[in-house]
Amino acid sequence: MNPSAQTEILSVSDLTVTYTGDRGEVTALDSFGLALRAGEVFALVGESGSGKSTAGFAIGGLLPPENTRVEGRISLGDFSCEAGDYRALRQLCGRRVGFVFQEPSTALHPAIRIQTQIGEAIHERISRGQRTDRVAALLRSVQLEPDKRLLRAYPHHLSGGMQQRVVLAMALANQPEVLVADEPTTALDPTIRREILELIQKLAHEANSGVLLITHDFGIVSHFSQRVAVLHRGQTVESGKTADLLANPREPYTQTLIASAKGTSPANG
Repeated sequence: MNPSAQTEILSVSDLTVTYTGDRGEVTALDSFGLALRAGEVFALVGESGSGKSTAGFAIGGLLPPENTRVEGRISLGDFSCEAGDYRALRQLCGRRVGFVFQEPSTALHPAIRIQTQIGEAIHERISRGQRTDRVAALLRSVQLEPDKRLLRAYPHHLSGGMQQRVVLAMALANQPEVLVADEPTTALDPTIRREILELIQKLAHEANSGVLLITHDFGIVSHFSQRVAVLHRGQTVESGKTADLLANPREPYTQTLIASAKGTSPANG
């Protein structure tokens, strides 16, 4: 194994998220922690409401501040801050942390051309010509040909799979150390689903980035992650190497999730 793959790049400790609503306070995440290594895919798996997406959004400071209390600590390389420091975390989002969201059609602005959207995702101060070249290189990296038709297209001109590739290109625009992929293939058909997941895995490996893969599907977990944490009602019920956990799940909840995924793979849905 590449020694650099053992380097810890993201650390989350004691992350607790509480939402306030009409019915009072609800703890969505309770004392959550993880350590993500460079070059690996770490999966957070659980049913809807388990807290897995909340964890991903908290890392980027993307939770709504008006009704959310966030506690804990988040460290990325030499950077460390309180998990409730939205301003500091949002400075990382798009630079050192990239996001691939569940619905590409909502992640892309419907009235802005593809070339412009990817170009605006590049935070580095570069010339117009360099930006154009960078956009083309990003599109090629996600296996799209940057011809005039694609560059001038609006999102609704593209298929769901092409839209998600564009979102991935935007997430990679600043060569992030961490890529958070939140159910990135839910809206896609099974064949495209596998292609997108393989592409995320390949690009992360080439860049030695860490991927936090958020999913409800142990079929995806088994094919694409090296380690996994199982979340249930905001708490981690068990975690470890994916192969070990699949072979010997201790908790009934984990056993149920694995049983429901048997016979299912990213290729056949």
